[in-house]
This record gives sequence, C-alpha cells and structure tokens, in this order.
Amino acid sequence: MGCRRENPSHSTKRGCRITVLYDLPKVENGVRLSAPAPKLIMDIKKLSREAIKSRMFVGCWILIFIQTIFLIVLVATNIRSTSVQIPIQYSAFNPMHYARDQWFYLFNFIFFAVAILVVNLLISLKILEIKGRPLALGFLWMTAAVIFISTIVIAALLRVAGIE
Repeated sequence: MGCRRENPSHSTKRGCRITVLYDLPKVENGVRLSAPAPKLIMDIKKLSREAIKSRMFVGCWILIFIQTIFLIVLVATNIRSTSVQIPIQYSAFNPMHYARDQWFYLFNFIFFAVAILVVNLLISLKILEIKGRPLALGFLWMTAAVIFISTIVIAALLRVAGIE
C-alpha cells in the first residue's frame, strides 16, 4: 500500500506525500445544506398564479378543500371516548385478523385529511410546471376520488367505533 505523491509540498516523516483537496467550495458563514427558502416560495407563488388562471384547476382545488373540511368535521363530531377498542388494521397473519387500538387513534384521520390536502395540492402545482395542465387536472381528480373513498371508509369505521 503506497502513498499518493500528488502534492510534493506536503510530506510526512516516512517520505509519503499527503493529497490536499484544493477545489472545495468556500463557505463564509457556515455550511449551507439546502437551497434558500425564498426561491421555493417564489416558485410556489408563480405556479399558483398560473394555476389560478384555469377555472377547472381552481374548481378542483375547491372541491378537494370542501371534501377535506367535510372529512374533518365528520371525524371530529363522531369521536367518542369509549372503552371499546376499535379495529384499525386487517392482517391475514394475525389469528384474530384485526389489530385493535384505543379510541384516540381516530384523531389520525384528521391529520390524514390535512396531509392529503397539502401534499397533493403542492404535487399538482409541480405536475403543472413539469408535465402541463391536463396531467395536473387528472391528478387533482384522482385526489378528489381518493378523499371521497376515504370518507366512505372512515365513516364506516366511525360507525363501528360508535358501537358500545
């Protein structure tokens, strides 16, 4: 195993040379790990202005927002503190086929609805920028369908959780 001899000005006692990296970027006030936030905010503002020009795009946003508010209200009004453990997950490997948890697990559905709203609207803006309006609208319609199906499933789960 030999030493590199790339920089003759740096040597050790044994005669081996040390390689020094000279082309590292210099940072004045610390290390920057990501791009500055204002550029991201400016991109979102620019894409939002472009999306607002389309009535169909705004209509899909409003539909998804109304569905999310309905899902949040549905969950918030139907959560009851009970001693009954509710089924939260189906598993073919579990002998009882259902995993159960306490009633406060139902608060996760509110977080699910908000996460779907925020993440999918931002993804639709990115799709609008990269692939164009038709694909972004298709993505928004799929998001509306997912929230609709989720509302049906969550309403059924809330009926089961309401049985004492």
